[in-house]
Amino acid sequence: MGAYKKEVWFTIIMSLLFLVSGHMGVIFSIFPVEGTLFGFPIIYIVPILFGWFGVLFLTVIAGKIGNHIDDAIEKENQLEQASDNKSEKGVS
Repeated sequence: MGAYKKEVWFTIIMSLLFLVSGHMGVIFSIFPVEGTLFGFPIIYIVPILFGWFGVLFLTVIAGKIGNHIDDAIEKENQLEQASDNKSEKGVS
């Protein structure tokens, strides 16, 4: 059951990170910043970069960690089935 709890927490945390990364423009509209980055105003270029590359990076991370959690869930299910089979054989 521990891997399922990890998956739930992982989903909640990644959802929040995706929301922040994808909506960085809203944060910059609330707290405007003056200056330039790569020749573009920071208020425009940072939300675009976070929206493109931030979401891409988070997607790669979510895929890798999600696969590890799925493997852990599969192992837990196999162990649970093995223990159920042993207990059924002992009862018969």
